[in-house]
Amino acid sequence: MRSHVSQSVLFANEPAPAAPLEPASRALPPRGAALLLALVGAVLLLRLGTVPLLGPDEPRYARVAVEMERAGEWVTPTLQGEPWLEKPPLYYWMAGVAYRWLGENETAARLPSVLAAVLTVGVTALVGARLFGAAAGLHAGFVLGLSILPFAYGRAASMDMLLAACVTVAQGLIALRLLGIAGRLAVPVAGAFVGLALLAKGPLGLLLPALATGAYLLLARDRRTWRLLLSPAAAILAAAVALPWYLLAWRENGQVFVEVFLLNHNLQRFTSTIHRHPGPFYYYVPVVLLGLAPWSGLVGTALARVRPRASRPEMLVLLWLVVPFVFFSLAGSKLPGYILPCLPPVALLAGRQADLWVREGARAGGRAAALVGLAVAALLAAAPFVLRAQGDPYWRALLPLGAWSVIVAFLFSRAIARDAERALRLLRTGAAGTLLLIALAAPPLLAARESGRVLFLPANGREVLVWNAWRTAWMAGYFYNDGRVRPVDGLDAIVSAAASGSALVLAGPGERRTLEQEPSLRVATLAEGPRRNALLLVRPSR
Repeated sequence: MRSHVSQSVLFANEPAPAAPLEPASRALPPRGAALLLALVGAVLLLRLGTVPLLGPDEPRYARVAVEMERAGEWVTPTLQGEPWLEKPPLYYWMAGVAYRWLGENETAARLPSVLAAVLTVGVTALVGARLFGAAAGLHAGFVLGLSILPFAYGRAASMDMLLAACVTVAQGLIALRLLGIAGRLAVPVAGAFVGLALLAKGPLGLLLPALATGAYLLLARDRRTWRLLLSPAAAILAAAVALPWYLLAWRENGQVFVEVFLLNHNLQRFTSTIHRHPGPFYYYVPVVLLGLAPWSGLVGTALARVRPRASRPEMLVLLWLVVPFVFFSLAGSKLPGYILPCLPPVALLAGRQADLWVREGARAGGRAAALVGLAVAALLAAAPFVLRAQGDPYWRALLPLGAWSVIVAFLFSRAIARDAERALRLLRTGAAGTLLLIALAAPPLLAARESGRVLFLPANGREVLVWNAWRTAWMAGYFYNDGRVRPVDGLDAIVSAAASGSALVLAGPGERRTLEQEPSLRVATLAEGPRRNALLLVRPSR
């Protein structure tokens, strides 16, 4: 078997730097792995159902899963009974099963992402152990599993973590096979997970591992590595997993499926800002740095230590990170969750760096990491005062998080140069504490700012008309009012609806004033929500 630390053919004529100390073991210790997964699972499940479904997307995705499960319809997703073809069905299938077990609630809606996050962390730790040693693998798992961005999306009713999990498994198995570490079954299993990735979020599930793997094969210039990936079984398994749904969805919906799913929500999402999520080319740089807090300091140090010309594993992991990162940076539409597939390779490099610190000493790299960590902690500490300036009544809930972040970063900075192992233990404890504090502080703050649940409590399932309300506010009705929400064009539609006795109207602040000033109507406020949106009971004035 060819060594996975052998020098790349492309750079064979250049002198290699001194090799680091070889790790003692490349097998994850069962006890350490169990502790890692148990801790990550615990923080993800902590108060999972106390946070209402957030934004416009969580209630929609959760509602689509409700409709599919109730109808026993597993091909065409529907929203309010109409085909809703923006996303493939893997999330809906998993959430539907969770609803059967747990009921139609927030915990069940988010359970698919919890499972996907735990899988992503476990696979990252396993691949890290096989590439860089058991200790590096465990460090990588803790970096990924106890960071803010994976924590946030591991508790979200969305497809992003499912895609990241499937791509991580596929890319990790391909990497191990290319380096001669995994056997022949690795590629077929990777093919099956590519099929699942296609069902999680569409063509990206195939494109991301193909881009990273293709870049590695081109740079390695070793024809023998190509043969390791030649597997008809992988193609058959990928097709067997994904193709039936694509064919059935196309047969049931025809050209609409092609136009809405493939062209609008995949091709145009990359080439344009049609979905109103623009961002500069460097958008994901601060997202990654802040999203990996409190481990942010390790990222720059780990990247600076990479020597792809001397190490095939480092080249492969670097391309696993860089190629998708550039792809997402070039895309017209940008959201923080899109970058999740890039975090496992970042964690692998950070885990390797942490292991090298323990075995060789931190020195200058540790001081640089400490400075970055302190800067990120200062930003987190400033967050409650930003909310206070905005008039948010829940700003005090974030004070413990800010203080904790600064204390952890300070203790890490004091310890890293003298005792790297102790410093990393402090950082693990600090990371777990950070996520615990977020889980405790988040429910009331997010409910007030990013959810319209409170607006639909008085509706009791009665249809609510929507007049220019904020999308996040009114789309909560998809889940919290059993889908009985209907946008209307203007005042005349509301007057007509109220003529039979009364109507419930969810309105923005300007539209609310218009209704209150309309002489033909009597208006009573039933509930107020974020951005001054309100649920109104509207009756004729006579």
